[in-house]
Amino acid sequence: MLSRVEPMSAETAAAITWWYDLGALAGDLVLAARGEQGRIWRLQTSRGSWAVKELLFPVEEAQAARDVEFQLAARSAGIPLPMPRRTRDGQVVLPADRAAAARAIRVYQWADLAPDQVVTPAEVGAVTASLHLLEREAEPGPVEAWFSEPLGESAWADLLDDARRGGAPWEAALGRWLPDLIALDGAVSPPDPARTMTCHRDINIENIRCSADGGVVVLDWENCGPAEPARELATVICDLATELSPDAAQAGYAAYLASEGPERLDSVGDFAMAAAAQGHLLQFYSRRALDAGESAENKTRSAKRLHDMLSQPLTLAWAGYLLDLIGSQAALLYRRQHCYFVVVLPAASV
Repeated sequence: MLSRVEPMSAETAAAITWWYDLGALAGDLVLAARGEQGRIWRLQTSRGSWAVKELLFPVEEAQAARDVEFQLAARSAGIPLPMPRRTRDGQVVLPADRAAAARAIRVYQWADLAPDQVVTPAEVGAVTASLHLLEREAEPGPVEAWFSEPLGESAWADLLDDARRGGAPWEAALGRWLPDLIALDGAVSPPDPARTMTCHRDINIENIRCSADGGVVVLDWENCGPAEPARELATVICDLATELSPDAAQAGYAAYLASEGPERLDSVGDFAMAAAAQGHLLQFYSRRALDAGESAENKTRSAKRLHDMLSQPLTLAWAGYLLDLIGSQAALLYRRQHCYFVVVLPAASV
């Protein structure tokens, strides 16, 4: 259930409608969803329904323009996604002052989703393969620390100290897993620039959704940027295992291979991106949950995320288990696709 949020004004709705050239306004902005990076409002106009994203964090126009270009390339390749909109003057992000709002705005076509329906692991694997088969710019720039650098032992210790001082309900779980989380940092090596390409970087069952018209739709492209595709694949497999089950991870990887996905996972080092992001996420949620100045909504969301993540975090042992699991699946798939038959010829008569 969505928390109570101050509604957006009619002035804001009119400004967004005009700047993005959406037609005649046909209703108020209605709060529809909340993600980590923004609130989603639904806006109805004479030209249809639109998803208005109220940005909870600052976004540079150049960064937004890059993710739109990646979205358009994906859409041209047949990957289903809501069409992003630009303003009358060609911008992706509408600044708060122009929107007559408290925060900056982005707009997309509205995507009708199938309620209470979760995508299958096979669909996640197939979408990931399609993304990795896209022709795109190689070496798009350095990978941000969030996706490439370990948290570090001292930061982990600070995280546990903060949880203890704050009497946090996740303190015991964090303390239990801390040695494993610190050990996992050793698997985080710098990405190889020669293998780095623009990736979605947030592929999971929350962002690949079932469409009301059938099939799937891929959402939340704002995190896209430089990454090694193999490391993104490992992150997808890890998320499937924790969000659904190890069997789901196995099925997702099999679907990736069957869809001619180009990457293969063969070492714990492939989980470097998942490990780095996990550390930074745990730090982010912990700080937010313990911040007296944060809203009740943010504190509650963060505490739940911490509980879920610390139920089964990525560790060296978990990564090794997943590698063994998908390795056996890959071998089975290979045997099925490459059957060899021995033909016994009758002995020649003398």
